[in-house]
Amino acid sequence: MPSPIIAETCPAPECHLSPRDIEDLINQLKRYHELFAPAFRRPEQAAWAEVYLRGLLGDAPRKSVERIALALGVNVRDLQHFIGQSPWALEPVVDRHQRLVAETLGEADGVVAVDESGVVKQGDDSVGVAPQYCGAVGKVANSQNGVYLGYISRKGYTLADACLFMPADWFDDAHAEKRKKCGVPQDLTVKTKPQIALALLQAAVRRGHLPFRWVTADELYGDSPDFRDGVAQLDKWYFTEVACSTPVWRRRPAVILPPWSGQGRRPTRLRLRTPTHHSVRVDQLVRRIPKPGWLRCTIKEGSKGPLMCDFAFLRVTESRQGLPGPEVWLVIRRNIADRREIKFYLCNAPADIALSELVRVSGLRWPIEAMFEEGKGEIGFDHYETRSWLGWHHHMLLTCLAHHFLVWIRVQLHARAPALTLYQVRL
Repeated sequence: MPSPIIAETCPAPECHLSPRDIEDLINQLKRYHELFAPAFRRPEQAAWAEVYLRGLLGDAPRKSVERIALALGVNVRDLQHFIGQSPWALEPVVDRHQRLVAETLGEADGVVAVDESGVVKQGDDSVGVAPQYCGAVGKVANSQNGVYLGYISRKGYTLADACLFMPADWFDDAHAEKRKKCGVPQDLTVKTKPQIALALLQAAVRRGHLPFRWVTADELYGDSPDFRDGVAQLDKWYFTEVACSTPVWRRRPAVILPPWSGQGRRPTRLRLRTPTHHSVRVDQLVRRIPKPGWLRCTIKEGSKGPLMCDFAFLRVTESRQGLPGPEVWLVIRRNIADRREIKFYLCNAPADIALSELVRVSGLRWPIEAMFEEGKGEIGFDHYETRSWLGWHHHMLLTCLAHHFLVWIRVQLHARAPALTLYQVRL
């Protein structure tokens, strides 16, 4: 059997926190909020942000605006106005948030994970709601979908940014009144989820706070060459899942510009020198890989022991509309227990990259799912009841801050409580 690539083991559970450490967490929340206060134009906006953060981190089983206001003894309408209508700018808060995420978790080879998450909604008055696939229920449902960036390093993970996906139907004339009622920006245009994700990544790079080398995403984004090319243009390495039908060449085919016949327009489009040199689907390559071509690798240490898979690493040329595109890594990951379960990834990392690094990154999709689960279970990620464009983005941004606060505390206490969970911090 080939030598396995072994991941680091998790530290043994231990906790050396004093009662004073626990009592000080309330003061820590105040100090954390003070780091963001300058990002709000008016003092009362900063004060309402603190109220909302306290509510998201509180014990209420349902963390809607009304429940938060009643639990904390503040005016319901005032808090509703702050979330759904108050025109406080997102950008200064996002900028400050990503700066703090970098200070807390930043590593030069950090990973930004792209993913979407849906929330089922009743009725059709909420911004962007439509019958669409919703991962929360695993089927098409009346829902809203957001596109999210999660930041991941060896120190931990947290949400870094979010943007609501607007279905194309919302831009037709029949939805004009709803767009106005929900406060949808007049200059907003139809964008796919990969386009939204790329815009979020471009904004993060433009701010210059988050240090990251990698971008990971599932098949929805990996099957978009424009998304992958956009990541490469940011001087980042993508590691994205792609469909089993993705066409590639094992050896780059030669191309020619057809000679001009002397009549009509001169040829401008390249074509294959050998027309029979067809590309192949990535799943057709699996059976061509010899046994020594597979490496059994440990992706990560799980609660039930190490998670291991078989890997194959091939340099291939991607086929773009029948012509050779970029030369990339094709990483094939096969389940040990069920060899029919195979995933395919394209990656633009250099040809001389360590294979152990490709294995490491292949196992870093789970944190973004953990972020959604923790967000929904701990801090009211999906409890909002606002219907406006501003309200959705205000809620999601403050949810990002609330999640990062828990991570911020856990990092500070790591030396004395390395196994401390986000649930325990919030409690």
